Amino acid sequence: MTPPGFPVGMYPPMGPAPLDMMSLEEPEFESLTRGETSHWRVDLKWIFGVITSFFILLALISAGLYQVTGPGAAKQVMVPIIENATQVKQLVKGNYQELRSKARKSRGASIYIPDIGITITLKGDVIASLSADDLADRVIAEAEKQIYAQGYKESLPMKAALGAGEERAKAVCVTILSEMNRKTHNDLLWPIIIFGVLALAFGILFIVFCRGWGKVAGAGIAFIMSALPASLMLRIGHQFVWKAGAAGTYRPAANQALRTISSLVIAYFDIALAFGALVLLVGVIGAVIARKSRERVPPFTELKQPASLLAAPMPPETGGQEQTPVDAQSMPQDTGSFFLDQE
Repeated sequence: MTPPGFPVGMYPPMGPAPLDMMSLEEPEFESLTRGETSHWRVDLKWIFGVITSFFILLALISAGLYQVTGPGAAKQVMVPIIENATQVKQLVKGNYQELRSKARKSRGASIYIPDIGITITLKGDVIASLSADDLADRVIAEAEKQIYAQGYKESLPMKAALGAGEERAKAVCVTILSEMNRKTHNDLLWPIIIFGVLALAFGILFIVFCRGWGKVAGAGIAFIMSALPASLMLRIGHQFVWKAGAAGTYRPAANQALRTISSLVIAYFDIALAFGALVLLVGVIGAVIARKSRERVPPFTELKQPASLLAAPMPPETGGQEQTPVDAQSMPQDTGSFFLDQE
């Protein structure tokens, strides 16, 4: 039967096709239908990211100390301490004439210098050919080699520290001399390997819980978070804390040693910062390009109506206007039975 509001013999025009919900499952609508990321996934992502940054920091510190305790770098750190914080130079200069006399009598034999706390062996002709300052420098260099090879036994003669600041600086000098040796250098290989493997493992978990280009950007952020605080602390200490020309006996030696260590270690953190910034830039650029590419795709292309439906006449808004007759081909052929039903 004809719905109310339409004249007899008229059919209402066809309405728009129902929305096909299956079209929303297409790849271009995935971002619209996908629900929000679960909170546990976000929490795990940041937890793994923080742990990754922590192990990267430990690996960088271990690598920096491995560099500092190498033979060449250790000499740069230890020689100023032995020269300024101990009495080796003064003892050698005070016994210079006696040493030369022994050198002439020995006729080229080795001479021991036990007064400085460790035994240094120099040939007589070497002692006889050096001035007092040159002999003192030679003895200091030989002492550094022996300490690096055998370890420091706290036997070098040192003056008494006057004041709390000097006591702390003296403790720093003794600690540095105790740790600057070949054994420490070799032992630092294991922390580098262990922390590096842990950083890699947690870094993989962190990247797994990231999405899209966030995987690349997240890796860059992890490196920046691990290297930036340590880099800032080393630069502040080098510029404002470990000042050159400090007063006292031990503070100048300790400050110079710490400045040398910071200059050697900070290179690793700068490399990590540069790498992290580069990776982060790649991730940001990739995310921007991907977003622009998605914006250029015309949305809802499958939901457009066919041209035949758009050309169909629309029903009138008011009942007083004359209705547009429907095409004769769409009317039923047997009209007589239709009117009989109306009676």
